[in-house]
Amino acid sequence: MTMEAQAKKRHRRTSEERLADLEEKQRQTEMRLREQLAKFEQQKRSLQENPRARREREAQRRSLMDRISRLVPDWEPAQILAAVAEVRDRVGDNGHLLGELDSRGNALMQELKPRRGRRPRSAI
Repeated sequence: MTMEAQAKKRHRRTSEERLADLEEKQRQTEMRLREQLAKFEQQKRSLQENPRARREREAQRRSLMDRISRLVPDWEPAQILAAVAEVRDRVGDNGHLLGELDSRGNALMQELKPRRGRRPRSAI
């Protein structure tokens, strides 16, 4: 066999293949652009937000995480998230059950409120 017979023929892409590649490239570019725009919007909201409100929201988040860790100290974050999703799926849009959850949650927030002052030696 000669060298020419062994050489592979060059595959010419059809116009449909080139068109599909262009559409895919356009879709990816639009997706990246949407992600960048969302990031810019988040930065704008962060800059426009009142610092006091941001501190309060962050304090509420920390307080909630602290109370969750007191309620179920040995659970992993993935287990906690799954439990929340399970309750959401069971409750749905049922206003009566949401009201019950709200009242029970408020009671737990009060019950799990951190104690003020030093902890006794027996608790350490």
